[in-house]
Amino acid sequence: MIKENLPIYIKRFILGFIIVFAALLQNTPGVMPQMFSANAMLLIPVVVSIAMFESEIVSLVFGLIAGFLWDFTASEGHFFHSIVLCVAAFFVSMLVRRRIRNTLFGSMVLTFLTVFLHNTVYWILFVLVPHIQGAGEAYFRFYFLSCIYTVITGIIIYLVIRPIEKFFRV
Repeated sequence: MIKENLPIYIKRFILGFIIVFAALLQNTPGVMPQMFSANAMLLIPVVVSIAMFESEIVSLVFGLIAGFLWDFTASEGHFFHSIVLCVAAFFVSMLVRRRIRNTLFGSMVLTFLTVFLHNTVYWILFVLVPHIQGAGEAYFRFYFLSCIYTVITGIIIYLVIRPIEKFFRV
């Protein structure tokens, strides 16, 4: 290990710990409070916030790790979360590096877009297609409310990750 790269290794270890901690909070029943019937999907804003500061490839790897942690506890999905978080992390990183400013508002917009696309595609594939009856109610009672709740928790997550990234900036 080269001494000059030590801050990068420490930062990536801390970010990896945050991903594991968020996965534990998200996937352990009863730990996070619910908003009506919706849960916060903590891994999405964590991945989006990390991707806003990291390069595309590093973001892709963090998204893949977060997706695998989510898929290990999912009842169905067949690596759906891994694929979505991996692709989302890559594109968020690319957008922030080339087009969008790295601000709290930008984080909120990117988190909302990511969780909205994730929840809508998941709902179509795993709720609407197999069980069309009651799917609309399920979307608005759980999946759409989760979008709003996740964006609200995403504000706190961005405000935690930003100082870490700035402290270890090389």
